[in-house]
Amino acid sequence: MANRARWVMKFEKGLIDILHENNNSHYRTPNGWRSEGWKKIVKDFNDRHPDAGFTKVQIQEHETQLKKDYKLIKSILQRDGVSWDQNASMIRTTDEIWDEIIDESPKARKYQSKSFPLLQSLEMLLERDIPEGVGNIDEEDNNTSTLRSMSRRLSALVPGSIDEGENNISALQRTLELGSQGLEDVDLLQNHDEEALERPQPGADPKPQQRADEPAQSSSCIEPQKDKRKKRKASDIQQTMEAYLDFRMKQARTKEQTKKDGEQFSISRCIKALHSMTDVSDQVRVLAADVFKDAVNREIFLSYEPRLRALWLKREVNRLLC
Repeated sequence: MANRARWVMKFEKGLIDILHENNNSHYRTPNGWRSEGWKKIVKDFNDRHPDAGFTKVQIQEHETQLKKDYKLIKSILQRDGVSWDQNASMIRTTDEIWDEIIDESPKARKYQSKSFPLLQSLEMLLERDIPEGVGNIDEEDNNTSTLRSMSRRLSALVPGSIDEGENNISALQRTLELGSQGLEDVDLLQNHDEEALERPQPGADPKPQQRADEPAQSSSCIEPQKDKRKKRKASDIQQTMEAYLDFRMKQARTKEQTKKDGEQFSISRCIKALHSMTDVSDQVRVLAADVFKDAVNREIFLSYEPRLRALWLKREVNRLLC
């Protein structure tokens, strides 16, 4: 039995990024990932996150758990009176509806006060059609490597990473210019492979001469086919790259908005507001710190008009004491 892996958000986001990069029909079917796909996913993940030390089984189990969490949240969002807070990445509804949800699905309790920032990226992965695999295995590895290279160049242009919360959206927008450069990289790889295949290998027999009775194969028929394949491959890679860039830009915007919200509804602002409340006992003031640890509670507290804050805070403190 594998040891329980400790999945922090950095590792979860890293896994989702790798799943997106390998999401094509060569590695994945509508019923799940192929064995070849899992080999590549595990290798890519451990290459990028050697400090995680996860086994193949642990990575597979967590991918399954993420899908379960995604389906659970999507089913909750289908209810009347339930909405999704994009900035906080949380479910919003009344306490009464939450009681009904938890009665039907006890596992949903954790999402009453917990965010799920992976909802959008999982929706892109699980709800969209699986892109067609491109070429043979060697060609696809080259294309995937090129896409990963462009992703690394994208990250290099942005000061800090999305996990660190220091994103520059304008820098991300400038990286759209990498599209043409990335496609040139793919063409170079393909041209190199074709030249290598056409070049005679040392010690190999010379190319046999065509027999007189065999019809000559027109080069004019071969060239359009090659051009068509190249255009199709370039188009598939460009679409994948654009979708990935769009996903990263949305992540950056969400992170920036979350940071702004965090400053607007900070613990220090809540405590400062508490100082001006004269009808609150010292016990409530001390226990209020535990209430303010939750971002949702801080937002609710500061959103109330001053005369109602004390009533709401006393109710939340009583819940802690129960």
